[in-house]
Amino acid sequence: MGDKDWISELPDDLLCRILSFLPTTIAVRTTVLSKRWNNVWTCVPNLDLDCQRDFVPYYQLCDHDRFDMFVDRVLCSRDSSDIKKFRLRTCVTDLACVEGWICTAVRRNVVELDLHLDAGHEENYTFVLPRSFFSCKTLKVLKLYGSLCISVPYAPPASRCFPSLKCLLVSVKSPGCKSLMEKVLTNCPVLEDLIICTNIHQSHAPIYMMTVSAPELKTLRISSSIEKYVQKNVLIDAPKLEMLDVRTQIQGVSNYSLDARSLVKANIAFYDYYFGGQASLPEHAIALLAGISNVKYLSLQTSRLRAGDLPFFPNLNQLKVVVDHCKYWDFLAVLLENAPNLEDLDLEDGTMRDEKHSKLQWKPPKVVPNCLSSHLKTITLCPFRGQKIDMELAEYLLNNGHLLEKMTLHASYYWRTLDVGSALLMFNRASMTCQVEYNRENSAWDID
Repeated sequence: MGDKDWISELPDDLLCRILSFLPTTIAVRTTVLSKRWNNVWTCVPNLDLDCQRDFVPYYQLCDHDRFDMFVDRVLCSRDSSDIKKFRLRTCVTDLACVEGWICTAVRRNVVELDLHLDAGHEENYTFVLPRSFFSCKTLKVLKLYGSLCISVPYAPPASRCFPSLKCLLVSVKSPGCKSLMEKVLTNCPVLEDLIICTNIHQSHAPIYMMTVSAPELKTLRISSSIEKYVQKNVLIDAPKLEMLDVRTQIQGVSNYSLDARSLVKANIAFYDYYFGGQASLPEHAIALLAGISNVKYLSLQTSRLRAGDLPFFPNLNQLKVVVDHCKYWDFLAVLLENAPNLEDLDLEDGTMRDEKHSKLQWKPPKVVPNCLSSHLKTITLCPFRGQKIDMELAEYLLNNGHLLEKMTLHASYYWRTLDVGSALLMFNRASMTCQVEYNRENSAWDID
């Protein structure tokens, strides 16, 4: 009984299910187990073909010829069943081969297509997406990564384009992907989740218009590290968009045009790799904040921000602000005034301080902001350094937060030995039920 091969006794459907979680090279090798396994792998619905992972001899380059022959043999040896998931990662050396593999997956009614097309040493290669790619009726998930130029030199079909596509990820590094970025996103009738990543650092990268037209789109994430000499326009036609996530280098912020009437949540991060002391956000960054000002939940990370950059946030309920090289004490009062319904504030200050900061004083607004007196329930300050301005701010918030339930103060690594508990204990609290928690490194103290 102990020598019985229980796995081989399993039905073919279950064996195929098990093999579908393995790289295709491993699934094919099961043919050596016994005659029972000879054709099991040919029915596996998922194909995972990765040249970099499976065809790189020890400390050598990828064997593209062996990989190409293996993929051809796999696709020819499979039975007539559909391909549910097709994952392909390769340095493109034969454009016709790659096009043929994709077309085969489309003919086999692929549901999820995951393509990693790298340029390798032939950076001048241009891969043209096959036309059948756009009209595949079964495709629901598409992930397209490319360091080579991926082109769409023709007009995609005006109707029946991506008829079933729900999730789309496009990540490109080549400036030659202009036609891809301008055409692929213009007609996605049932798309709900879209991720766009651009990582272009060449001075001759073209300026382009990116249009997202997706009437059912719910979530949009855009990550861009395009340099400052590239400026693109982004038009978002997505009336049902609920969540927007934009992460971009501050010098290359795009000119966004969007209808944000349904937008509920936004995550915005402006990175500044060439910080030169500027205080204000660029024009397009300010316009983007104004365009999303109706959101209820906002996370904002930036190294530049002035009070004049902030729009009015009539519906804002939860706010997290992460600043670096900014003086939060210069814009916090305006921020509170411009968010009258704010209930949850999380402020993270990454600004380096020196001796001069120890003399700064908090300048409260002449009138207590409506959110502080009538709505604000939780406040988190990190790091809490315990300098004069920090203590004055904490006292002001506690004195005027009538509905405040909890204030959490996180000491930074360099200030973790600071004991401010006794001083905080002396502050008057407008809310008798407010709990103050002071976290020092790995410990948390409740200050009653």
